[in-house]
Amino acid sequence: MLRMEKAEGGLSSKRRRDNPRDLTDFVFSWSLHDIFNENLYQNQVETIQEIFKSVQQYLGSYVYLLLEETRASLCSSMENISLLPFTEVADFVECKRSGNSYAFEAGRWRNESNTRGKETYKTLPGDILILTDAKLATVPDLERSGRRWAFGSVRMIGGDDEEDEAMSSTNFQVEALLDHEVNNSWKPMYAYFLINIATNRRIWNALHMSLNMDIVKEVLCPDLVV
Repeated sequence: MLRMEKAEGGLSSKRRRDNPRDLTDFVFSWSLHDIFNENLYQNQVETIQEIFKSVQQYLGSYVYLLLEETRASLCSSMENISLLPFTEVADFVECKRSGNSYAFEAGRWRNESNTRGKETYKTLPGDILILTDAKLATVPDLERSGRRWAFGSVRMIGGDDEEDEAMSSTNFQVEALLDHEVNNSWKPMYAYFLINIATNRRIWNALHMSLNMDIVKEVLCPDLVV
């Protein structure tokens, strides 16, 4: 029986593209035009100040910086899409108890040495994939008439010991917004690795978590502490 390793944080089955809350929601909401638009958050990114009027101002000042960093990383990766690690998905089934999640059985990864330094590519929780029904040479291939594609986020992977190392890269669970006729309309399916956002997601969650406001105010807003 396949053992799965769960990614940090859960992904809601009620996610909507028009109401993103998690960092992964934003990634899923971006169009190709958004990703290649260097000015997407031009009016939202602020200069980081030395002293802040409120904790909310401090935390909020980093939100759009993080979104822009994530967008830029995706853009840089997609510009070299023909060199990215990719695999043909041999089979996939919808996980009934977890909305928008699919258990993937993939083949051998190609171009697996072209990312993460000199390490061979290994699927990890937090990996952002682009799923498509054809092999890609350039980004415009995604815009061809009739082409199907979607972003996916790896939620769980296979076992993590040496015996299961190969399985961890070929058996994994992906969160993706696919159509309801997925089993008939997405064959063949290819998965391309773009970036890993596990660290960015932890930062995102920290920016939105409940903090000890008294301590934070004392450090960030000394003029407001009585």
